[in-house]
Amino acid sequence: MGLYAAFLFLTRIPLPYFELDQKHIARSLPFFPFVGAVIGVLLAGVDLILKKAVPAPALAALLVTLEMIVTGGLHVDGFADTMDGLFCGKEREKKLEVMKDSRLGAYGAIGVVLLLLLKYSAMLSILPEFRTRLLIIFPVISRWMMTYSITFFPYLREKGIGRVFNEDKSSMMFFLSTLFTLTIVFIAAGIEGIKIAFLTFVSGLLFSLYIFRQLGGMTGDTYGAVNEFCEIAALYIYLIYFGRL
Repeated sequence: MGLYAAFLFLTRIPLPYFELDQKHIARSLPFFPFVGAVIGVLLAGVDLILKKAVPAPALAALLVTLEMIVTGGLHVDGFADTMDGLFCGKEREKKLEVMKDSRLGAYGAIGVVLLLLLKYSAMLSILPEFRTRLLIIFPVISRWMMTYSITFFPYLREKGIGRVFNEDKSSMMFFLSTLFTLTIVFIAAGIEGIKIAFLTFVSGLLFSLYIFRQLGGMTGDTYGAVNEFCEIAALYIYLIYFGRL
C-alpha cells in the first residue's frame, strides 16, 4: 500500500484513486526511489525508441517535457516557490510567507528557466554508452534525497502534506529508502552509479543545510526543491566526473 501511495502522491500516472490517510502517506516514504525508477525507465524507454527518429536536441526537450507531465510539475513548483523565498532578501518569517504565496515571483521564474535549461543541456550531453543507465538512475537518486530531507530536518508548517510525513517519520524509513536506492542504482549502472549517488548525496546534503540555515527547517516546497536540485546534481556529476570515461 505504501508503494501505491507513493505513486499517487508523487506522480500523475492515471492509477485508480483512493483516499490517502495519514498512515498510507507516511508509509510511502521508503518507496520514493521506486517511483523515481519508474520515471527513469519511462524516460530511458522513450529515448531508446525515438533516438534514431528524432534529432538529439528535440529528443532532449521531449524528455524534459515528459518528466514534467509524469510528475505534474509538482517538484518544479516547489523549486520555484523555494527560490522566491530564499532570494527575496527578507528575514526568515518573510521568506516563509513569500514561499506560501501562490504567485510566481521573479526569482522563481528565473530559477525555473535555469533549471529546465540545465536539465535540457545535460540530457543532450550524455554519452551514448551511459545514456540509458543515467536516465534510469538520476530520478531514483533525487527522490532518495527527498526522503533524507524529510527524515532528518524539522518541518516548519503547522499544516500541509509534509506534516504527515514528519509526524510518523523514523530513521528506519531512510534506511529502507537507502537500501532500495543503492540496489536499483547498482543493478542499473554498477559502481559508477553508486559513485554518482554518493556525490549527489553530498551535494544534496549541502543544499539541504543551506535551506535549513536560511529557513530553520523544511516545507513541502523545499522537498520539491531538493528533488530538482539533486536531479541536476546527479546529471552534472556524471558529466563532470564520468562523462569522458
